Amino acid sequence: MNMKKRTSLFLLLSAGLLSATPALAAEHYISGSIGIPSYQDMNSSFSFYDSPAANLVRDTKISLNSGILLFGAAGVNYGNVRIEGELGYQTFNFDKIRVHSEGTGNTQNNPLSVYVYDTSNGAFNETSSFNLAGKGSVTSLLANAYYDIPVGGGVKPYVTAGAGVAQIRYVGFGVYDLPNPAGSNELNRSNADTMAFAYQLGAGISVPVSNTVTLDARYRYFATAHYDLLVYEDTTFKNHQFLVSARVGI
Repeated sequence: MNMKKRTSLFLLLSAGLLSATPALAAEHYISGSIGIPSYQDMNSSFSFYDSPAANLVRDTKISLNSGILLFGAAGVNYGNVRIEGELGYQTFNFDKIRVHSEGTGNTQNNPLSVYVYDTSNGAFNETSSFNLAGKGSVTSLLANAYYDIPVGGGVKPYVTAGAGVAQIRYVGFGVYDLPNPAGSNELNRSNADTMAFAYQLGAGISVPVSNTVTLDARYRYFATAHYDLLVYEDTTFKNHQFLVSARVGI
């Protein structure tokens, strides 16, 4: 099933979840959240094997500077269980890339040459760091479920999980001071985007401030499945999110 079909199916399922109201009383709500992420390194790998004389491996770690998190959701509260559809937007800035390359047969024309100082066609084992230009964003659409833990009183701790799709976008991505810049146009001031499966897991605590308004604070872990973008394969986007939000009954 291609990404467009999976996305359409996910949207239909999300709409079904939000419109399904059992006979017991259910409360509808909208919510908005803002927060600060703590990004983990984006790891990727690449390998090329043509013969024992041309056997190349590259591993990269891209570090990110924190941006902002914005989320909006609409959902249904069934008491201790809540189900919602959530639209999210995250931003980040590229910081540095650490590249470890090794193998034999490195030349100016192979996919590793832009990072490697040794292009003598012999054996090499190098680790280098380069500064990065550019920024990025992640736009996500998730179906989330919450379980409010009954502890008595107005304060409610809860756990949450969700899954959906995310669009990852790089804008103005570039690597500074490459040792072999020839043929590296795809690494300098490039724009690219792709889609990937995404999920979140977390916990928080909510406090009602009126009959219709609830404030909450939460932590959650957000991640995507592996994706390929530009010349980086098997990359994952992951962060720790610290959010505050307001939920309003409608």
